[in-house]
Amino acid sequence: MPIDKQVLIIGAGPVGLTLAVDLGRRGIACTLVERNEAPQFLPKMERCNARTMEIFRRMGLVEKVREAGLRSDIPMDVFVILSMAEPPLLHMPYPSIDEARARIRACNDGTQPLEPYQLISQYTLEPLLKAEADRLPSVKVRYGCEFLSLHQDVAGVSATIRSSDGQTETLAGAYLVGCDGGSSRVRKSLGIALHGEGNLLELRQALFRCDELFDKIPIGEGPGHGRHYHVADGQATFLIMQDSTRHFTLHSVVESDEDMKAMFESTISVPVDYEMLSCAPWRQNLLLADRARTRASRRGRGPPCRTDGRARHEYRRWRCDRFILETCRNACRLGRAKPFGFL
Repeated sequence: MPIDKQVLIIGAGPVGLTLAVDLGRRGIACTLVERNEAPQFLPKMERCNARTMEIFRRMGLVEKVREAGLRSDIPMDVFVILSMAEPPLLHMPYPSIDEARARIRACNDGTQPLEPYQLISQYTLEPLLKAEADRLPSVKVRYGCEFLSLHQDVAGVSATIRSSDGQTETLAGAYLVGCDGGSSRVRKSLGIALHGEGNLLELRQALFRCDELFDKIPIGEGPGHGRHYHVADGQATFLIMQDSTRHFTLHSVVESDEDMKAMFESTISVPVDYEMLSCAPWRQNLLLADRARTRASRRGRGPPCRTDGRARHEYRRWRCDRFILETCRNACRLGRAKPFGFL
């Protein structure tokens, strides 16, 4: 039976979308607000670890996520290299999905997860989750709407948003959840500070399309197929294969976007046709919010506002597993419902 409750979710990254889908499956009315007009083809997160895949299993999405992600026969190895054409300095093997599943089937002592990890790029996962949210009658998805401010009292919480045509409106709900990233406007509106180590390193991240690189690996005596290639240089360079095997992200400390092309060519060390699709700077931070929620003053009332995902923590750019786990726990709390059992 639908629960008469409105949850406002600010931010439609993997965390906000997962929360919307989980709430919608429970019949809890929610509105998802996202400032972008549509999911962006930008590299951020690129892997879901076992706990996240177990959550997607419970939500009935695990096979869809696997079908959209990296092929199950490709190893997830990590290498430390000088270049892709030289023998690796260090090889850390990690099993493919097929190998990991075989290990899970062979073990019956409770030490293995129900699901292995999955390499899937954020720009692949977000449209998949959005499609699931769009199918749920209790979920309203509002892209092209920017969160401006909030107000909370004992009756609930309201949010002022601005649509792409410049019109503003106010949405009301019993709860509001900020899933709007490391520079979260929700967190700032609540006066929640971040503490820890900031600006550890400033790098550029570029997304390259190169249809032939994967098939050329290994290059000479270079490393085999894997997901991460860390370059032992003075610029913190590392190359990450994305889920299509045609796209690669490169991170490095360089002066300009054009320098990223030269760094890509130097790293792979073999002539290939490629296109740099995007390039932008980013900073490594290790920050934690001093609290995750605020509450109205009336005794006994639950917290109407909270932050989740990177709005609460800032770790490395490409990880969101812990955030999704927190978010699904919060779906249970918001609905005052018991979690569904694993299938």
